[in-house]
Amino acid sequence: MSFLGLGGKKEQAQQQPQLSPDQAQIVSQIKSDISQEIATNYATALVNSLSDNCFERCISLPTASFSKDNEKCVTDCTGKFMRSWNIISQAYVSRINQK
Repeated sequence: MSFLGLGGKKEQAQQQPQLSPDQAQIVSQIKSDISQEIATNYATALVNSLSDNCFERCISLPTASFSKDNEKCVTDCTGKFMRSWNIISQAYVSRINQK
């Protein structure tokens, strides 16, 4: 048997331990919590990347007011960034689902 009981013979790896209903509920809750954490991290990364990218591109000199040109640039940049992010995300999910 390997470290922490992981690995070992193929027969052992194929057998799934039987979980009680309480244990199955706990496992389900943990999976749900992990999925929510991943989604939160994903959204945070999106907002941070979008802010950094569009601010750097559109705001050359920060001022007290936001000009129409700045507003249009940020709107266009945000739209392009979101479309690109969605395409990349779809390709990533597709690649993961193939494995």
